[in-house]
Order: sequence, then C-alpha cells, then structure tokens
Amino acid sequence: MKNLLEYEKCLSHLTVKGIIRGNPPISGITNNSRNVKPSFIFCAIPGAKSNGHKYIPEAIASGASLIIHSEELEKYEENTSYIMVSDPYFAYAIVSECYFDFPSKDFNLIGITGTNGKTTTAFLIRNILTENASRCGLISTVQYSFGDTLIDASRTTPEAYELQGLFHDMKNNRCDHVVMEVSSHGLDQHRPGTARFAAAVFSNLTGDHLDYHKNMENYFQAKRKLFSEYLSGNGSAIINIDDPYGKRLADEFAGRNLISYGKDENALCSIKINDISSTGMEIDFILAGKTLSVKTNLTGEHNASNMAAAISSAYALGAGPEKIKTAMEKNLSVPGRLEQFISPAGTVFYVDYAHTDDALLRVLSTLRNLCKGRLIALFGCGGDRDRTKRPRMGSVASKFADAIILTNDNPRTEDPLLIIEEIKKGIPDTSETYSLPDRREAIAKAVSMAKPSDIVLLAGKGHEAYQEFNGRTESFDDRAELQKALARL
Repeated sequence: MKNLLEYEKCLSHLTVKGIIRGNPPISGITNNSRNVKPSFIFCAIPGAKSNGHKYIPEAIASGASLIIHSEELEKYEENTSYIMVSDPYFAYAIVSECYFDFPSKDFNLIGITGTNGKTTTAFLIRNILTENASRCGLISTVQYSFGDTLIDASRTTPEAYELQGLFHDMKNNRCDHVVMEVSSHGLDQHRPGTARFAAAVFSNLTGDHLDYHKNMENYFQAKRKLFSEYLSGNGSAIINIDDPYGKRLADEFAGRNLISYGKDENALCSIKINDISSTGMEIDFILAGKTLSVKTNLTGEHNASNMAAAISSAYALGAGPEKIKTAMEKNLSVPGRLEQFISPAGTVFYVDYAHTDDALLRVLSTLRNLCKGRLIALFGCGGDRDRTKRPRMGSVASKFADAIILTNDNPRTEDPLLIIEEIKKGIPDTSETYSLPDRREAIAKAVSMAKPSDIVLLAGKGHEAYQEFNGRTESFDDRAELQKALARL
C-alpha cells in the first residue's frame, strides 16, 4: 500500500499547488464520492453532466485523505490533504496507474482508434497473436478478456481506474500482449495515463461524437493523440491511407515506423479482393512486396480493410506470415458485427453495430452487392448524442435499401418520435419507409415482410443487450428478438 507522498510525486508535473498534511497510506481511489472509504483519494472531475467539485464535502465526510481538484475551493479542511492540478482527468489516470504499480510496462500494448472497424480489428489482432503463442488480453467495445476470464464491456475504453485494474489483472495473468480499442473520449480524457503503445492503428474517421467534440477537427485531434502522445518511440503506426484523415495522419507521421494500408497500390500493405460473397472473401494482401493470400469467412470491403490493419499490426510485432495466414483463415465471429441469421425459408438477416452514416454505408453497400431480392434496413439513432448524423443515416439508407424501418435505438431522454423525424429529413418521400418506435415490433415487421431472396439488416445495436429510456435500462437484444420472431414463422 503506497503512501500519500508517493502519489504527490507522481502528480508533480500536473500540480498547481498542494496542501499536504501527513503521509497516510492510501487504501483506494475513486472519482465517485459515493464510493469513497477511509484513506481514499477522491478525484473531483468537472464532467459533462455533473461537476465532481460539488461532492468534495461528501467525500471528506466519508474519510477521503486526499482531494485532487482543478478549481479553487472555498474551504480547505484541517485534516485533509489537497492537490490542485492542471488536468484532473490526467491526474486521475496517473494516480490509478500508481495504485496498480504501472502494470502496462509489463506487456506490449496495441491500440486501435477510428470511427469504425475497431472491434473487428481488435479481435483479428488478438487471434493472430494467440496463434503465435502469445498470452493476449483484449479490451473492446464488446468484451474484456484474458485467460479464462471474460467480462461484458461497460464502454469501449474503460475509465482510468477500471482500465488500470484490467491492466493489473492481465499482468497477473502473464499476458505479454494486450490489444485494446482506444476511443476518442478515452484519448481526450487521458485514460491510458502514461502507458505507451508498441503499435497504434488508425482505421478511419467519419462523423460521430460531435456532441462531445463539436467539430471534425477536434475529433481528429483527439484520435491523433494515440500517435502523437501514446505511441512509444520505436512503436509502429498502422494507418489506413484510403481514408482522407488517415492519409493526412500518415503524412504527418511519415518519419516514424509507418505501415500504411489500403486499396491504394502505394500502401505498404495493399489490398486486392479476388472474390467476395455472402460466405466470405478471397484476398491478396501485398505486404512489403510479398503476397499473402487469405480465404476468410468475413465479407465486405470494410472487413478487408480491418484484416489489412490486423495483418500489418502483426507484421510490425514480428509475427510470421504462416501464422498470420492460419489465424486469418479460421472462422471469425464478432458479436454484433455482420452476425448472420437465416430464416427457415432461407432469408438472410444480419445484426450489425453500424450506428454512423459511414458504417451504415459500408454495410449496406456490401449487402446491396450480395442481395438478389430486396434489401431491408432497420435502424434508429441514439438520443442525447450527435444529432448531425441522423439525416445522413437516413440518406445513406435511402440510397441502398429498398425498404427502411425506423425504430428506437437508445432514445435516452429524447422523444423517440422526434429522433425518427430527424432521421426522415434525409429520406426522400418516395422511399418505402415505416416508423415503428417499438424495436420489438419493428423486428417483427422486418421478419414478416421479408421474402426468401431478401436480405434484412438490423443495425445500430449489434452486441448490446439493452435499451436506455429516460434514466432506465431495459433488457433488449436484437439477436434474441430476431430469433424469437423467426421461431414464430
């Protein structure tokens, strides 16, 4: 158990001023005043919904030994220590690291950032490293896993204390590699602390999270931090140059250990799709002048790009081509990522997490090329999140789908009908469109109207097994509801 002064030393580069009283042992750390216990550190963070500084008296009453804050306080209690810092998010990450004894130093860390493709790429990299006899941890939007432990994910990049706790458990499980998705929120809030990445992947950047970042430049700069602040000195940058923001990033980091990938023949890892169907693809990856031919059960150009990112990452980490090929040719199923279900009549249904206009475009364009009948798209948009993407998603759906079913995603505190109306602003009046806010009813509608030659996409929720309504969470899983509806046929 570390003493208070050890935490003070870790924060020295962020400290504005401090009032230190004694040197008690620290028994825990939290940014939630309700979780404070005697001898805890309480980090007061001015969040988007609530300012932690309001809860400092509550934390002190519960026995906090040290208060980390970034705003001037009206009162400083006699028996409590205080450190005022310039960046409370970063401070929270650093003291969390200190508490767990900086566990990320004991393994190679691989990070994936971008709007779309992070989860599939993370699973692919994990599979390749496992094939190479690595003990590999995984932190993804879907799950956190290491050894025999599998935990349902609470968010893409956990908050700092939870993240460092996972790192600690992975270190104790003797993981030598950890693959993680790194969100723009996680980077902007310095959740990885002082961790450094052996490899960093940039998949793409399209409109999302603008409720938080306000504009695309801020969003890009948040993603860029993975390369400018968190990539180790000899780490490898794996960047998709088919994406305009990726091309910009690759140009900015041209002097680093850079592996570009994409359909562009000038990419160090170039993609050539030879065959594509609903059951998979045959692809040549030309990497550093050598061709790696792969047959995969994944389909879609976006998945070819995800595979190129994974192959490039594994190559950068020293994996051999045969091991890479073996891992890539094993059947891969990522929960809620183009997850396939077939009705008794032969209609193909897909459940996918696509919740941005770009992700919807990628999935629908793939399915359009595979569809012999009608393509039916069911989706909604989350409430209290980026509203600008709603009409764009409607527009994308109208370009590729023959019929559109608009429904609830996670409406949160917004009126579901108003969300649907905002999506409809991007849909021409001539489109066959149904508005069914009840997602269960919407799925039943999709099942009832689909013919054997049709393809149906249920988009937006993917692996999620819940819906959020005005402060309450209800159990709901697209996959389970789809199977129930199919069983009633």
